[in-house]
Amino acid sequence: MTAATQATMPASATRASRARVDVVALVGGISVAVIGALLLLDVLDALNLRFAALAPIACAAVGGVLLARGLEGGPGRTDAPGEPE
Repeated sequence: MTAATQATMPASATRASRARVDVVALVGGISVAVIGALLLLDVLDALNLRFAALAPIACAAVGGVLLARGLEGGPGRTDAPGEPE
């Protein structure tokens, strides 16, 4: 975007064009990638994972997503963290 087009655009349009990072999706994607990497390392015999290790790994991934969701303050929450009521 050039300076001339930015000067002619209203401030609300420039703010709307900036995308916010979806933290929950980011944490979920990283969790899935880590689980996939662990399973790949198990198949390549770099790690020796048993089936019993899958439950704690899955619980950690779900817990990370829930933690990110809780810290984000998604739709429907009127109180922001740290603000007094």
